[in-house]
Amino acid sequence: MAIIDTLKSMGIDEKQAAVYLACLELGKGTIQEVSLKSGIKRTSIYNFLEEMKQKGLISEVKENKKVVLVAEDPNNLSIRLQRQSNEFQQMLPELMGLFNLPSHKPKVKFYQGVEGIKNAYTDLLTAKGNIYGFADYEKMFYLIDALSLWRIPEERVKRNIKYFNIAKDSAKAREVKKTDAKQMRETKLVKNVDFETEINIYDNKVMMVSFRRPGATVIIEDAAIAQTMRSVWKAWWNTLK
Repeated sequence: MAIIDTLKSMGIDEKQAAVYLACLELGKGTIQEVSLKSGIKRTSIYNFLEEMKQKGLISEVKENKKVVLVAEDPNNLSIRLQRQSNEFQQMLPELMGLFNLPSHKPKVKFYQGVEGIKNAYTDLLTAKGNIYGFADYEKMFYLIDALSLWRIPEERVKRNIKYFNIAKDSAKAREVKKTDAKQMRETKLVKNVDFETEINIYDNKVMMVSFRRPGATVIIEDAAIAQTMRSVWKAWWNTLK
């Protein structure tokens, strides 16, 4: 039966699917009635009855001292699947990172959109040492609201993480530089550069943030890549006043 196959693809056991369909057709029924309708033994139904209730497939009520099974609205299944899909999408960057672990490839996490960038920024707070970065504050503040951006330095200071930054010279960059002492940051400004991507190097990670709408972030976790990028950053930093 095609509908049972569909329910099975949704992670519902075949026997449970048969019981659920029987309850839908009956409207409500005793376990004996549901057993006859579904062809599933009563003892089997008792074994997975609690699991079906937890899945939101059926509810159990008492009528005239008898236990009656009632099928839940099929719309509940749709809501449950949507919720699971949303939860999976939130886990996807972490899963992609884990997917890379068994091989020799770097571990990579992807974040999309403005909210994705904000979530990625919180990873900076895991740094065990200094953070070294390249930034264009005009582009950064154009895409992301100041309130969200200032939260990261505040949390970074609480965790005693220092930030060294090479930033494109601009009015916004000079404004940010005035807060360096308060936010445990040291900024050097450079002219005639075009930073299309913000780069942050910390521990064995390199974060790259694109502020081109809709915005995106990639965090690469690889000791060799991080060390190379850190060396390039320090070589430039040492030439600046």
